Amino acid sequence: MTISIRYEPVKDLEFIKEIMGVNRSKMLRELIDEGRKMKSIELYKQGKVSLGLGAKIAKLSLSEYLDLLEEFNIQINIDVDDAKKALQYARTVI
Repeated sequence: MTISIRYEPVKDLEFIKEIMGVNRSKMLRELIDEGRKMKSIELYKQGKVSLGLGAKIAKLSLSEYLDLLEEFNIQINIDVDDAKKALQYARTVI
């Protein structure tokens, strides 16, 4: 699937692309992937998503997502419902 967007100023993107040393497509994919991770962390911290849904948003396995939360010193608030949802998501990934 191809997605087209307009972003101004384009100089910002060119600057980031050159620093990263990659082509524009790879840069945009990496920025979007990192943005998904950061957004999932924010939503998890706000209590808007469970561990499983946070992992799904970030496109990570539950284990990888737990590692990501630990990397950012995010305390895991888990209750029975959250644990069930996380387990259910983990089963769909395997």
